[in-house]
Amino acid sequence: MNHHRRVLAGILAAYLLLTLAWGIRNPLFEAPDEQHHYFTAQAIADTWRLPTVLPGDDYNRLMGQEAAQPPLYYILGALLIAPIDTTGAESQLWFNPFVRLGDASSPANINAFVHTPAEAWPWHGMTLAAHLLRAFSTLLGLGTLLCIYGSGRLLWPAHPERALLATALVAFLPQFEFHHGAVTNDTLIIFTASAAIYQLLRLWLDKITTPRLVLLGLTVGAAMLSKNAGLLLLAYAAGFLFLLIWRGQKPHVVLRAILITAGVALLAGGWLYWRNWQLYGDITATNQFIRIAGGDQGYAVREVLRETAKIGDSLIAVFGWFNVRAPQWVYGVWQGIALLAVVGGLFAAARRPEAGTNVDRRARFRLYGLLCLWPLLVYLGLFQFMLKTPAAQGRLLFPALLPLALMLGAAWSHLPYSRWWRWLLPAAAAATSLTCVAFVIPRAYAPMPVADAAEIAAAPLDADLGAHITLVAAQVDTPAAHAGEWVWLTLFWRAEAAITASREDTPQYVILLVGRDYEVVGKLQSYQGAGREPASLWPVGQVLRERVPVRLADDTATPARVDVKVSLVDQEPLVTMGALKVTPRQWPPPAPPLAQLGDGIELIAAEMEPQTVPVGGVVTVSVTWQAAADVPRDFTTFVHVGDPSRPPLAQGDAPPRDYPTHFWQAGERIPDRYTIQLPADLPAGRYPVQMGMYDPADGGRLPLTVAGERQPYDAFALGWLEVRP
Repeated sequence: MNHHRRVLAGILAAYLLLTLAWGIRNPLFEAPDEQHHYFTAQAIADTWRLPTVLPGDDYNRLMGQEAAQPPLYYILGALLIAPIDTTGAESQLWFNPFVRLGDASSPANINAFVHTPAEAWPWHGMTLAAHLLRAFSTLLGLGTLLCIYGSGRLLWPAHPERALLATALVAFLPQFEFHHGAVTNDTLIIFTASAAIYQLLRLWLDKITTPRLVLLGLTVGAAMLSKNAGLLLLAYAAGFLFLLIWRGQKPHVVLRAILITAGVALLAGGWLYWRNWQLYGDITATNQFIRIAGGDQGYAVREVLRETAKIGDSLIAVFGWFNVRAPQWVYGVWQGIALLAVVGGLFAAARRPEAGTNVDRRARFRLYGLLCLWPLLVYLGLFQFMLKTPAAQGRLLFPALLPLALMLGAAWSHLPYSRWWRWLLPAAAAATSLTCVAFVIPRAYAPMPVADAAEIAAAPLDADLGAHITLVAAQVDTPAAHAGEWVWLTLFWRAEAAITASREDTPQYVILLVGRDYEVVGKLQSYQGAGREPASLWPVGQVLRERVPVRLADDTATPARVDVKVSLVDQEPLVTMGALKVTPRQWPPPAPPLAQLGDGIELIAAEMEPQTVPVGGVVTVSVTWQAAADVPRDFTTFVHVGDPSRPPLAQGDAPPRDYPTHFWQAGERIPDRYTIQLPADLPAGRYPVQMGMYDPADGGRLPLTVAGERQPYDAFALGWLEVRP
């Protein structure tokens, strides 16, 4: 017994350390709606009245939809932070207008807020208050873990390892720690729901007493005041107690138990539903959530089921505002844990009834069915909500963690060589959580590092962009890409003087990816530091390195040279910092050439339109090149009108359009086009047209052969052009 208590103490201590680390390392309000939760608690601390979402509330914009939430978490939080002077808290918020909420595919602008030195240690004001509330959430999580362990001991008094495994599963779940290191009322409904189920198990397995029923009623009432899932919990508790008849309880005893529990719960929390009805015409105030979220979306059942499939990863590890993901192996570990639980469950089903369980076999399965009913009810409540508004978030299923954890813990204990799994599974789970808090979060919100001289010397630029900002150096880290992919760039910034602009006027920069025909095929507008470090926060004179991605459009024309241009917003000029090649994902198969130029270039198609043109008209020559080998340098194409032995009467010399030859590699096919403007004084007549390539450095033409024979003047005959008067 002492050994198991020591193991439990170790699990709880590890949870506390890890979750407190989450609260410290994750920047303030970089969790879903965290700023709304915080300001709802602060509104109560400032006014000592419950907030509303009705017009005229000074805090309405800051509280958002949370003002319509059940208030218990915020009341308790207000008591914690009331002694702290939080004057000017609103002015400390600096929203990032470029944040990509919910977009985990984007490596830039994942931060919902810009974080200033006001958040640094030692904490004071709003920062101190927010961290106190985060610690409060952490303690609520500790209570949930104790409920899980206690429930496991009630079910399996002779198998404490099951309770420990279930507790460790939740304690080291990265998503659980992330949310319990944030300011959110989810933590209170998770705790109160877990506490209520623990008490229901005691009533099922032990005697029914009035004090226990009153305590259960108070717990359910607290859940009702924590979140709307508390109303589901009331119905579940009543149904659970009703089924005590199966345990041999007399109907009048069960009816009395239900009346006491429901009566106390409604006395504790029922007033809230009356208030909501009076204010919003909806006892749960759900209509206010729907309204603020943009109205009832009227999703079909099929759409909700499709969204439900996306919940899995956010049950495990999706951080920030659903835009910071863990390494893929983290999800693999947890999927493996779930798979092993399935295997363990199959072994359990194949075994004979075991000793050391607090209920007989039939009653045990009945009780397991009751426990599984609670996760189903929680999901159905979420499903109904998702029919009206997007809400595919794993955290909303966390009030059902206790039964799920118990079932997994029991299944694991039936695995062959279970003693190995007792330490291996929790160790693997803890490794995922430690990785996320120690590496994933710090990297996601890391400040720009100071650059060294060697880095700057490798790609010097020294471009004055205005507003006291110099782009000291820049480089394109992605030399080649496909349409739809990310292009990585490194920029080196320096503030030449203190930048004292207001937040609204703080300089922003824009990066443009410019492809064929000067079309913008990618754009990033942001603060520097991938959205985290506006110029007004920079130390003067230091060179800061930023690595930032820009996504190419899916319909980018290929192949093409794409120039990377940068400037401050509303400032000129655009500075070209480099270029990259963009190619199709698959090249067409090689085609037989019309002509061969040099060692690696083939002409496979050529067409001149029109072939009859008036004096002073324009002729277009469309060609297709093919690279038989890598081309080492740039060449220029000549297209000449007239006798090839004489100077051309008209010409359209130019490098290959939008895709210079030094980009060409074996197997590539390049569409190209040239134009010839005929002079107004060109006599009418019939003229030959020919083309080829030359080295612009010395004018030497590339040897041109057709069917193995070298052509005169190294020119390919395109045909004859009829010029009319």
